Amino acid sequence: MNMKEFLTGLKEKLASLSMGQKVGILSLLGLGVAVFVVTLMWTLAPNYQYLFTDLSDTDASLIVQNLKENRIPYKLTNGGTAVMVPESKVYETRLELAGKGLPKGKGGKGFSLFDETGFSTSEFIQKIDYQRALQDELAKTIMSLDEVDYARVHLVLPKDSVFVEDEKPAKASVVIRPRPGLILSPEHVQGIVYLVAKSVRGLEPENISIIDNTGKVLYEGKTQDNAVLANNRLEIRRAIESSLEKRSQDMLDKILGPGKAVVKVSADVNMDMVKSVKDTYDPDSKVVRSEQISNESSPQGPSVGGVAGVQANIPTGRGTPGMIAPGNTTSTSNIVRNYEISRNKVELVQSPGEIKRLTVSVIVDGNYKTSKDGKKLFVQRSEEEMKEIEDAVKHAVGFNVDRDDSIAVSCMPFKREVTEVKPASIKDKIMDHIVTIIKIVVFLLVTILVFMFIVRPAMKWMTSPVRVLEGMAETRKSIQGEEPGTIEGEERPQIETAVAKSEEMKQAVHGRRKEIEAITKDNMESATAVIRSWLKEGA
Repeated sequence: MNMKEFLTGLKEKLASLSMGQKVGILSLLGLGVAVFVVTLMWTLAPNYQYLFTDLSDTDASLIVQNLKENRIPYKLTNGGTAVMVPESKVYETRLELAGKGLPKGKGGKGFSLFDETGFSTSEFIQKIDYQRALQDELAKTIMSLDEVDYARVHLVLPKDSVFVEDEKPAKASVVIRPRPGLILSPEHVQGIVYLVAKSVRGLEPENISIIDNTGKVLYEGKTQDNAVLANNRLEIRRAIESSLEKRSQDMLDKILGPGKAVVKVSADVNMDMVKSVKDTYDPDSKVVRSEQISNESSPQGPSVGGVAGVQANIPTGRGTPGMIAPGNTTSTSNIVRNYEISRNKVELVQSPGEIKRLTVSVIVDGNYKTSKDGKKLFVQRSEEEMKEIEDAVKHAVGFNVDRDDSIAVSCMPFKREVTEVKPASIKDKIMDHIVTIIKIVVFLLVTILVFMFIVRPAMKWMTSPVRVLEGMAETRKSIQGEEPGTIEGEERPQIETAVAKSEEMKQAVHGRRKEIEAITKDNMESATAVIRSWLKEGA
């Protein structure tokens, strides 16, 4: 059977159907085509991937305009700050947009701003452009750090003066947004301060202020008036707390991963300065320091003696002869000794900053498992793991029970921010291919099922001889006048001919049936054998 005969037969079959049958067939065919088209569109729908994320309004507008010009399908997500294109177009589109200087970046144009400067630009505009370019370049440099997602810099550059007393210092303010899950350490903040100070002429670190996107002060700067506060109570307390927090935070980041734990320390510090002097003497360990010995002796002559009384002293009287006494010697000895006693002098100066008590708070993120619907479910950490974390933090901060120190360790889910879109891994690419294959298989299955269980049974039912005869009977009734006015013109002879043929076919089928019944009745065994052979051939 060639195509012409097939089309002729199909046309005759369609002509033999009633209007209701034709409408039913067309409806089923339309439904099948609709299911086919929807499945085909779902199968061939491209897999979209992120082209750029976290775009400014200007960059997003320019990128969308270029995509429209190149007729590349796209999707806007995250409030218009992210653009998605078909996966096969991602890298090609990025290269093409990069050649056009897009996106211009979150840091601004930088010194490329001077590429647009004309000859008629005034000196004032040039100074403003220089300040803007310097701000943009500093922001780009800060954003090149792994921990920084976004940065913005504001500079105050004073006018040059020939008088020293009229000079004013430069000032800078920096706003930083850390990357999701990361925390800027004091070392990173100090590095940013050093970078900005060394990049601007006349800018000192004490004139720099840094805050994060939540308004938290990361670096407040110091003026000459408050430079003395480096040794005050608040500074010392903050230094102690920051040191203990950093020590514990670094340890937990290595154990649990960055952003999985938060440590806060509150220190009660003794800020009193105490000076004490202690002298200790040991009387048993005396030593002769100096000794002075002096001896004196003086001789004396003989003395004459007489009668004591008045007569012996009268000149005119006659004296009584006296006796002569022998001479005497006088000696004197003087000893002076100075002793040095052992002395121990201790001078103690207790500087401010002694820790009186520590209060430590630790919050740890739990584990997560993926549910059947793809959502992450929070799982509490075990008591043994929490106890190990508590012991580790105690050793890191120097926990002392005698000081009445306290510590609290809790496990609770952290609020996760939208993470930056990373390039697809090999696993993700394999999954994408698997999804594509599944789409094709589903499309084929749906097509086969629609054809087998909808189109084919409907066609078979509507084109069966019984249905055709019923349709002819209805047509005959309409011809006979039961429904006058339904068939007119040239269609009436064709319908009459078709009805006559159907009657002949019906009689022929009835006659054949009678003959088969008679043959089967007379030759039951032969008929049974024939039917069995048919069943075997069909199997």
